[in-house]
Amino acid sequence: MLSKEAVIVLQHYLQEGLSKTAIARKLGVTRRTVQRYAKSGKSAARYGPRPPRPAKLDPYAAYLRGRLATYPELSAVRLLAELRPLGFTGGYTGVKDFVRQHRPRTPVVFETRFEVDPGDQAQVDFATFQTPFGTVYALLVVLSWSRTLWIRFSLHQDELTVLGGLHQAFVAFGGVPRTVLFDRMKTAVVGAEADGTAIFNAELQRFGTHCDFTPKACRPYRAKTKGRVERSVAYLRDSFFYGRTFRDLADLNAQCASWLHQTANARVHATTHAVPATRLQEEQAHLRPLPRAPYVPLVTVGRRITRDGFISYNGNDYSVPDGLATRTVDVRATLTELRLFVDERLIATHPLLEGRGARQLTPGHRAPRLRSAAPTDGGEDVGAGPPPALTGLEVERRALSVYEQVLQ
Repeated sequence: MLSKEAVIVLQHYLQEGLSKTAIARKLGVTRRTVQRYAKSGKSAARYGPRPPRPAKLDPYAAYLRGRLATYPELSAVRLLAELRPLGFTGGYTGVKDFVRQHRPRTPVVFETRFEVDPGDQAQVDFATFQTPFGTVYALLVVLSWSRTLWIRFSLHQDELTVLGGLHQAFVAFGGVPRTVLFDRMKTAVVGAEADGTAIFNAELQRFGTHCDFTPKACRPYRAKTKGRVERSVAYLRDSFFYGRTFRDLADLNAQCASWLHQTANARVHATTHAVPATRLQEEQAHLRPLPRAPYVPLVTVGRRITRDGFISYNGNDYSVPDGLATRTVDVRATLTELRLFVDERLIATHPLLEGRGARQLTPGHRAPRLRSAAPTDGGEDVGAGPPPALTGLEVERRALSVYEQVLQ
């Protein structure tokens, strides 16, 4: 039996007046086959689609169209469950095909790119990465007009990391933008008004007043509002992080700084068609100047002193001076140092340590220990300093004959 396509060709050749022998040669069949098809009058119409059979879903088509017209997002699973009590005995595939064909088409809405003026906005976000030495968090700050990018990896996502990172980013940019856009991160936003307006924490508002910028928050579940920093996160993963190895946090930040200088801020940006570092030079004239006075956050937390005279803050240990009549201190962290207080009295200042597991001991916090006369563990005495001098003691004088009498 010839295929539908072969029958169509055969009929065409017959209409053109070709001989049966020529047609058989062209189709690669016998002359008898061509003659049989010519006498029987078989055509391609015989091989057309069969007339549609009545479908089980036909009696319910009006119901489905009405439901989809009112609720276009109803799923086929939900509609199948609604049809069962109505007597439908068909399967899921038929309902799914019907929904695909009759669901109202949602018109495509083209996005309008939101452009800003130079110096008007920066966008901020965190991104999480896994390394052999643990989970790290990248704080990204991007200037929206020039697309200049600043990144710093840390082991924390706390409030001090955000404030310190913004301060370092402003220094790197050479100025402060008029607004800084955040998502609803907990280290920035503490709540919302009845109309959805974000409520920022007091410390971030203080920092904004000090640096002369206005914090703003994007709408909930609208990540595209801060699309520049969102795309920067994807760019950071693909262009920098993937396929590299890092010894520790310091090495990670060193490699990232080199990548920012040589690649991220030196490439021709796909949207602006300009180099971010070059546009930054133009944008700096529109940035607000950096404040002269240093910013001192008022982030205070309580910490308990360990038995060996240290407190823990963000995974690192800091010493307290000997002789305190308390087991707790207040810790106030700045952007660069840690200050310890007892009853509002400053008792110690430490440089802020990065990473985890480090220990800072100020030499003056430990008084020299006296050497013991006889070490109890049989080892050498590890006490510091020479034994105290015996001064101001009175010694009884005795005649030598007394000792000679004792020896006898």
